Amino acid sequence: MPNYDFKTLSPIDFEILVRDILQEELGIRLENFKSGRDGGIDLRYCPSSDKALIVQCKHYAESSFQTLLREIKKHELEKVKKLNPTRYILATSLGLTPDQKAELIKIHTPYIHAPGDILGKDELNGLLVKFPKIERYTFKLWLSSIPVFEEILHSKVKNVSRDALMRIKQHAEYYVQNESFREAIQLLEKHNFCIISGIPGIGKTILAEMLSLHFVNLGYEIVKISGDISEATELDYVNQKRIFYYDDFLGQSSLSEKLNKNEDQKLLDFIHTINKSKVSKFILTTREYILNQARMIYEKLSRAKFDAETCIIDLSKYNRLNRAQILYNHIHFSDLPAEFKKAILTGHNYLKIIDHHNYNPRIIDLMTQYSRVQYIQPNEYFKFFMSNLENPLEIWRHAFEEQLTQSSRNLLIVMASLPELVFLEDLQEAFLAFHLRHAKEHHYKTSPDDFMHALKELEGNFISTEKSKDKTVVRFHNPSIRDYLREYLSSHEIELRFLVQAAKFYDQHMILWEFREEQNDLLKFRKTIIKYNAEFVRALFSSVNFRTCRLIDYQESKGNTYKIVWDMTFEARATLVVSVAFELKTDLSMNLLKQVIDIINQRMIDNHANCDDLIGFLKELKKGEKVSYGLSSTFLTNAKNYFITDIDSLDSIERFGDFKDLFPEVITNDVVESMKDKFIEVAQQDMWYSHDDPDYYRDDAYKIEKLAKRFGVDMYERIEELERHARELEEEQPPEPDDYEGYSSGRGGDVCSDSDIESLFGTLKS
Repeated sequence: MPNYDFKTLSPIDFEILVRDILQEELGIRLENFKSGRDGGIDLRYCPSSDKALIVQCKHYAESSFQTLLREIKKHELEKVKKLNPTRYILATSLGLTPDQKAELIKIHTPYIHAPGDILGKDELNGLLVKFPKIERYTFKLWLSSIPVFEEILHSKVKNVSRDALMRIKQHAEYYVQNESFREAIQLLEKHNFCIISGIPGIGKTILAEMLSLHFVNLGYEIVKISGDISEATELDYVNQKRIFYYDDFLGQSSLSEKLNKNEDQKLLDFIHTINKSKVSKFILTTREYILNQARMIYEKLSRAKFDAETCIIDLSKYNRLNRAQILYNHIHFSDLPAEFKKAILTGHNYLKIIDHHNYNPRIIDLMTQYSRVQYIQPNEYFKFFMSNLENPLEIWRHAFEEQLTQSSRNLLIVMASLPELVFLEDLQEAFLAFHLRHAKEHHYKTSPDDFMHALKELEGNFISTEKSKDKTVVRFHNPSIRDYLREYLSSHEIELRFLVQAAKFYDQHMILWEFREEQNDLLKFRKTIIKYNAEFVRALFSSVNFRTCRLIDYQESKGNTYKIVWDMTFEARATLVVSVAFELKTDLSMNLLKQVIDIINQRMIDNHANCDDLIGFLKELKKGEKVSYGLSSTFLTNAKNYFITDIDSLDSIERFGDFKDLFPEVITNDVVESMKDKFIEVAQQDMWYSHDDPDYYRDDAYKIEKLAKRFGVDMYERIEELERHARELEEEQPPEPDDYEGYSSGRGGDVCSDSDIESLFGTLKS
């Protein structure tokens, strides 16, 4: 019988193990409960309203029975009494004597029926013998066993050192299964081989290692390929069960490390044989952009494609609970001193890490290794952690500077100046302008195929694409890539100048001018732009009339949603000109502002100006030192007339009020009285028949309250009427679904609240 101490399991792993064991033993489906919502429940079986089986899991492998007893008396007994279950099962990783079990039964009377409802270390080990499938799939258990470890090392491993296997053992403690594990298993079962691809630090290697361990425990011998594929072809892979593992099979650097002579054909031959094999499996890992490079360089690999056999890991496969568990496991099993752990727990700082847009398992791993942070003061540790999330330079620096072609680097630089989402054809237009300008300056040849080659090289790793109706949308694969590139641009003046000079879209100049570093609100590119301000103003003069490329969602009447280009008005664009003019204060920038004001004046005369964006433009002008610059009495009169014409909504009255606040000198009392009457008329209009959203009426009530104060009008009854109707609509709506629910698998679903995570991390304090 195995004798596991369960110390390699975190509390969350232990709970899942208990659930799997009891489901097999009792022949029932147990519900998991989100941490923080359980009220004393980890698992529950409730076939009817008056019959409930509740399971509580206490992972106290590192503690004593007295600690367990004290915890139960202090925190759990009252919860049990309140729940009043028909049966209560207590599972703990502690070994228990008969007397200790008797004491636990006594304090849990009448809920624990018999000694068999208390599962200690020995009972759990016994049930693992009864259900070997559970033991087999819980590789964190058996890898910790010294006899199993030695067996793996001596008879089930080739080309893997003891140190390497120890690292795999450590990785297993941290690992959290996500969608990628299941997907890769399915590919291996279907094709017998699988290519694991993704960005640096996303977890390709650890997934390959865990898959290898999974098959080792199924009786496979693991073979690690460290040189080339001949290491595998020399072994018997047709008759003997072997799992071949080839990490970074295309090299760490695509420019300097290439497949050996004819290895592309040998690799394809081996894959073909493995595919037909009934006993062996083959796992390969690579970075996606290197795989795409290889497809372009090696014609045979290009024909093979491997799209169906590639498991691409991305952050979307880590739901919020997965992220929390990864961080939790790293802290739980780390050698971080207590003060460092406390820095993460204080003020729920772990939530900021879990929800950070640059979250990456590699950063989590590095930041929880004490050897890397031992020189940091404990009170500075969390700040240091966040700074590495904010500036993940090392994750991308080497790949960008050493491994990509110049075309790919240029494409990424251009994307750093574009909105988050762009159409493929817009990206191509911006790329070509920059690429040709860059090549001319640095004297290298270009090819008409440069864009498509760069796109293929970067797809799936640096960038990702998706379809929107009949168009392709491009975005960065990970937000941290954009962060790195903008940091790169801030220290590479020439590339930034080329971007300014070659910009094809207004959005590019807006992004370059306004980009701020989130951490310290620093305008990253402003210093360089001011240095070359004449170039920027001349380029802006052209781009203010260029089309935009920023995408927004568009919903058809049929309910279908797809992306369209945001048609930014001239008035919206003009606000950038105001900002530039008042910042630079040069004759050139002020002359550009004057021309823009003249254009807007004509747009008002032609009835083409957008009222909302015009208010924004005028507000921006108000912020400047020369607020009257270019604003003639004719302009202000035209603006006034523009805001008092076609008043038919609360929004139009609100815009008039904004204009009056900006330029009260051009609004007469007669105009104010006329607008007051119009406000009362519009506010009393009954539009209830067309809306069933309570927030619509609350929004109107809020607007009326603000405007009533502006005009000095009593609208209390109308506001109360709208609020009352909103409440009535809410009462008619069906109730929100109950959050108190179990999960069909794992320890949670995609929805994971702060309280769920807080309860999980709360166990680190005990």
